Amino acid sequence: MGHIGFVIIFLVGVACNLGHGSHKARFKLTENALAFSRSSLHEQNEARSMKLFEGGDGEVYFGGGQHLSRLSFQANHNQSLAMEPVKLCIQELGSQKKCGNITVMQPGRNGYPLYVCTADGDHTSCCFRAANGSSSDCIRDYIRGGEPALLTGDALYTTHSGLGYRDGVYRTCKNKPLMPSIQADQRYVKIVQGRNEENPLQDKLYAFYTERSNDQSPDSDLFTPRVSQICKADLGGSKDTLQFQWTSQLSSRLSCGDPSRKLFYTELLDVAVLPSEDGGDDRVYGLFKNGWEIRAVCVYTMRDISQVFSTSALSIPADSLKEQPGQCVQDSRKLSPDLLKYMKNSPEMVDWVRPIGDSTPLLVSHRHYSHIQVDRVGGTGGQKVHNVLLLSMESGAVHKVLENTSKPFIIAEYHPFKHGMPIQSMLLHSSEGVLQKKLYVSSSGEVVQIDLRNCRMYGNQCADCVLARDPYCGWDSSLKKCAPHSKDTIQDIEDGNVHKCAESGRNKTAETVAIAESSRHYLACPIHSHHAKYRWLKDRVERRQSLEDDKLDQLVLLIDGMESADEGRYECEAQEGEYMKTVVAYQLKMTSGAAGLKSSPLAVVLLAVLFYSLW
Repeated sequence: MGHIGFVIIFLVGVACNLGHGSHKARFKLTENALAFSRSSLHEQNEARSMKLFEGGDGEVYFGGGQHLSRLSFQANHNQSLAMEPVKLCIQELGSQKKCGNITVMQPGRNGYPLYVCTADGDHTSCCFRAANGSSSDCIRDYIRGGEPALLTGDALYTTHSGLGYRDGVYRTCKNKPLMPSIQADQRYVKIVQGRNEENPLQDKLYAFYTERSNDQSPDSDLFTPRVSQICKADLGGSKDTLQFQWTSQLSSRLSCGDPSRKLFYTELLDVAVLPSEDGGDDRVYGLFKNGWEIRAVCVYTMRDISQVFSTSALSIPADSLKEQPGQCVQDSRKLSPDLLKYMKNSPEMVDWVRPIGDSTPLLVSHRHYSHIQVDRVGGTGGQKVHNVLLLSMESGAVHKVLENTSKPFIIAEYHPFKHGMPIQSMLLHSSEGVLQKKLYVSSSGEVVQIDLRNCRMYGNQCADCVLARDPYCGWDSSLKKCAPHSKDTIQDIEDGNVHKCAESGRNKTAETVAIAESSRHYLACPIHSHHAKYRWLKDRVERRQSLEDDKLDQLVLLIDGMESADEGRYECEAQEGEYMKTVVAYQLKMTSGAAGLKSSPLAVVLLAVLFYSLW
């Protein structure tokens, strides 16, 4: 009988290697499997400081350094994107143009898609900008700039991080600046606006950041994740105390971890806000890491955050004060001296902001996630709503993750860059119509567009489509393909139940393969789902594996010396849950002489891998 070896070459692609299948991405997509729309950058030397940003016209812009570019979404026949560079010299001094570095980009208005600030030394110029470089309503002032920022009404809120002196939130409004009073080493990641429809005086601003701890004790955390609250109506204090400084700023710690085990994730990396469907309670998704580089995602609500600031006790007793610290008033300059002196000491809330339901993290992973975006899918025409997390990794990959009630499900792993370049910036496009559900990621060399509604990648069978559990996709019975989800497509997002599908995955016509006597040959089975278990069978008897490798996305059966005993039907079978599928089937026949198939380059590679592994 011939010698039959088995080589499993399994691409174990994802997640956190925590020993459970749910921590792997079910599907993996590289440039070879899916043609991503992309555009190369012309100014790679500045790309590390450049950011993706959505303008007020719904277009996507890419800006940083002294350059601003608008991305065109009109893909041509080879799926490439055109980049229209608009290099702006923002500041004009007399008859000469002087170019500064872009520090702030915000959505514009009144026909100007962007609001852009550029810095030149100690001075900053901020203008509403059109794509052709024209400007309107420019102001020049000393404006702290950085990421993040927020333009709302006539006020521009900016942040400054990492200096350890005057880090914090700044506001420029009609040449009336306000600045922080504290001196701390902080890194800001997001500014969120909180509206009060019944009483606009109570409109708040929430800033999310990480603060370096001053506690030098060995068991203390190096970082503390925080959220601060500021009244938008704040005008600063009196001439004697906190003039041109915040009088309403309070802070609270963000809790993410397992309090029962005293395990916390203390460095906040990114924040995404998912607006509520009815304009009510928005969700806040925080991406954290700990000292062991393990990432976690915790979910909060804006209502819970506001509740902590309105009900918690303060770290500094305020019993002697007649006024409520942090309260929004019509004119903060008239606040009592005692209250202003109290606020100068930067009080914080005793209670921490805890995740929804006081829960543990939604997701924990060893993967080095760096950015987070969140999308709501469905919710129209009676459809159930599903939330999808999009997490970029420092390795250049992106995870599409279903937020599930029991545990997160990693739907797919995208590899948009050919050489695994780190992702510098990520943007989920929010426009409707043909542009909706597009994710944009940038590296130091290019920008890539990922179509989140590309459903054909899951295969041409109903079960493959349903098992994907992708809220963007469903099986279209009339078109016989996996297509963008509608009320007529078949889905089972919660469980991936394929009983809704009519066809069976076990019937597979065998391809006849003639192999010369005593020759070496391999049978390849492509690995599609990394949540499935694969095995080779000969005449329905399993052939067990003898070697695993993670270099190629194949399950390979190597026949080392064809003999008559090796003739028969060979099937590669995949099992995912209760669903069984024959992926490929071959009927092997032995021929005399040199009539067998010649070894392909892949066969040579496989044999080399096998030899090297056994050596």
